[in-house]
Amino acid sequence: MARKVFGDSLKNAMGKTPPSDDDLDVKRTSPTVARAQASVLEEDKHATRLIDPTAIRMSAVMDRIDPSDGLDELVSSIREHGQKVPVLVRRTEDGALEIVYGRRRLLACRQLGQKVRATVMEMTDEEALIAQGVENNARQDPSFIERALFVAGIIRELGKTDETRKNAQTIAYRALQIDESLVSRMNRIATGIPMELIQAIGPAHGVGRRVWEKLFRLCEKDVARAREVAGEIPRNVPGPDRLEAAVTLLTATKSSTQKTRPSERVKIGRKGNRITIDVDADLVPRVEEAVRKLVTELLDRGQDRPE
Repeated sequence: MARKVFGDSLKNAMGKTPPSDDDLDVKRTSPTVARAQASVLEEDKHATRLIDPTAIRMSAVMDRIDPSDGLDELVSSIREHGQKVPVLVRRTEDGALEIVYGRRRLLACRQLGQKVRATVMEMTDEEALIAQGVENNARQDPSFIERALFVAGIIRELGKTDETRKNAQTIAYRALQIDESLVSRMNRIATGIPMELIQAIGPAHGVGRRVWEKLFRLCEKDVARAREVAGEIPRNVPGPDRLEAAVTLLTATKSSTQKTRPSERVKIGRKGNRITIDVDADLVPRVEEAVRKLVTELLDRGQDRPE
């Protein structure tokens, strides 16, 4: 069943969906996508082999923020039941072996110190990235930011010049099966938020584009502050909460606070026998505590009596 789903997804990624979409892109993509389709759909005809996992290198474009996150369960499963599904590996132009998909299985085998079962195929950079994107979409639920980072990685690796950038964008939307207009937005978000901040937040599963886009706009206004925030996010809360914390911290930046004089942050007024105190929102708890403490001390000393 998994292979059937994967095959159908790959056909869609290769442009086998509505004719209007094919007509737009067939001239510039059909040679590449045809090779990718032929290679991946023939995968089951290739005999798998056992390979030293340390001999297989990671690809330049990652599809997870941290592939080792939560790896213990997979390690236990492979230790007890063995590796059921082979990874896909390609041989690069320099003769090296590079993972196409199955990074977590590869890492688990490395941790166990055992050989990894793999299928080795000849694939170009474009074919490998399309296969990687399609397979990951079929097998897991990548978060928005992980998909955006994958898009940015494809454009970074394949779109180094103006001439190749358009083709890189085509590869990205074919691999992820998303609208072509979304590719540019995802790339801007993934490259506009400092990587250290993304890593501090994590995948944040379940959070869509809008919150990440809001964070991106805040980072644009103050990149230096965005990098500082990475060290201030609590790590003992779920990813979505960490993302909200980052937005909150950047909305009330330290820079704006430091430029405001203390006298402007706390204003005291008097009208008759009524005293009013207006303070910045972030100071309310401290000012309230200080006022209560002062009033208590005055009452304890009996200084509330008229002289």
